[in-house]
Amino acid sequence: APDFVRRSSHAPPAAMGVTEADLLEEMDLPSVECLNQATGKDWGNALKQGYREDGGLFCQSDDDEQLILTVPFKQIVNLSSVAIQGPADGTAPKTVKIFVNKPNLSFDNCGKKATATLTLTQAQVTTGEVIELDFTQFQNVRVVSFFVDDNQGGGEVTNVSKIVVNGAAVHTTNMSELKKC
Repeated sequence: APDFVRRSSHAPPAAMGVTEADLLEEMDLPSVECLNQATGKDWGNALKQGYREDGGLFCQSDDDEQLILTVPFKQIVNLSSVAIQGPADGTAPKTVKIFVNKPNLSFDNCGKKATATLTLTQAQVTTGEVIELDFTQFQNVRVVSFFVDDNQGGGEVTNVSKIVVNGAAVHTTNMSELKKC
């Protein structure tokens, strides 16, 4: 007898025949915003191809340890996992709240309930371990925001060397392109 696989909407993309991929190409990079970043040590060091692979380049906080990074996408995506990396000197992120479809996230409103809250260990951020997200909470995403609340050492400066967002684009049908029979 053939094996039938039951596919539910709660399954991660790979289980539904969708290939999970790094969504760098889907990011609307000219529209990315980062609050409280230090001059010359901006978000591009953690997100852009080539920069994020260099462990010596950081997106660094300025006035205190907190950062808010808001990343819009060119099209709607489903997110499945993230990887956040930083140095082993205690300045890497510890508590990271992830918000979905909150394009105007600021320090005034980031205390609200996040879509997910990650408490990262030093080992996880040093290696850039991939952290699975609850797929049901991360569907139809236009914008993802990362609120870095604190860091591993409890100091005033946070450094992020790499952020990778994994998932898949949501392929929608443009009804105007359908031909009438």
